[in-house]
Amino acid sequence: MTLITSAYNRLIFGLAVIGGVLLAVIFVGIICDVTIRTLGFNSLQWYSAVAEYSLFFCTMFGAPYLVRHKGHVVVESLRLAMPPKLRKIIEKIVYLACILLSLLFVYYGALETIEAIKTGEQDLRSVDMPKWLLMAPFPIGFSLVAIEFSRYLLGFDTYYSNKATSGESL
Repeated sequence: MTLITSAYNRLIFGLAVIGGVLLAVIFVGIICDVTIRTLGFNSLQWYSAVAEYSLFFCTMFGAPYLVRHKGHVVVESLRLAMPPKLRKIIEKIVYLACILLSLLFVYYGALETIEAIKTGEQDLRSVDMPKWLLMAPFPIGFSLVAIEFSRYLLGFDTYYSNKATSGESL
């Protein structure tokens, strides 16, 4: 394994860990907020914004890991009914569509991030955040998702189960 591949794998895993930690923080925060309100104290006004921001970061940081480990929902009934050669072609088309859509999101996310940096725009809620900081995970996450689908397109692995890859039909 090359240094770049190893660093990339650690990046994918590290972002997933950060996403998981953020989910745990959201969970604990909700429990604390509800407990505080149940005891008759004022709600944590800032927590709602922090939870919303964290959900976005969890999604963008966890998506590449989920693509790598086939964690998204896949309905294979139509695929399994196809002849093996057609199945391979359709798989490649699906991978290509996923890559192209991901890169489209990267492009527009990068434009939004750059615009937010230029204007210095702030997201004004109970916690004020620079908008670019909220937008930056979008192109980063989708870039990594595009790379992961590229691995499938190039044949390093398949996103689908191996039930019908040997050519037998149902």
